[in-house]
Amino acid sequence: MNTTSNDTRKNLLIGSLVAIWLFATLLGLWWFQQQTIRPFISAEDDQRLWQAKQVEQLLQSAVAQIPGDNQADVVLFHFWNPDCLCNQVSQRHFNGILREFNQQQLRVMAITSTNTSAEQIAEFNQLNSDRIDLIQVAPEQLPLSASPGLALFNRIDGKFRMGYFGAYGFGALCTVANDDFFPNIVRKMKQGPYGPFVNVAGDGCFCSWTEKPEQ
Repeated sequence: MNTTSNDTRKNLLIGSLVAIWLFATLLGLWWFQQQTIRPFISAEDDQRLWQAKQVEQLLQSAVAQIPGDNQADVVLFHFWNPDCLCNQVSQRHFNGILREFNQQQLRVMAITSTNTSAEQIAEFNQLNSDRIDLIQVAPEQLPLSASPGLALFNRIDGKFRMGYFGAYGFGALCTVANDDFFPNIVRKMKQGPYGPFVNVAGDGCFCSWTEKPEQ
């Protein structure tokens, strides 16, 4: 009898611990979604971001910083907020693009706000190779809505034209229908004019593009 009673208590304890773990997991997932699931562009954001031509004009402050020694006809701008939890979610799409093309085929430039700290910039430069250029643009010069995101430009008749602007994907896991989606866009852009294609209508794991600096 004592053995049966002890086994019952043990099973109840294990069941209770599993139930608590499942509840904590669901609570954590709910909290994560409440904190990070938002529209790529909300009603409070700059409404010019819906229009491809106006986005292209807004991004000229970044285009102007493309290095003069750039050999690639396609340039990827990666919008980076170092404090965003969603960076890890979109990382596989970003890594897939880097694996597909070398620096002569695709120039990769990460753009961050001038509010990003010197320590965060130093850590970024330490973790990333010379493959990725990091530039800073003031929020008033580039009033983006959300991060992570990207823009793709290709060189047409000596000038860089926008081919894509928007999210890496939508939903809690930043998914796209095909992992070859962005590499395929780059391949098409290398063949000639493409787009412009604006992909901003949807909810996903996004953070504000930039936080206001502490006073």
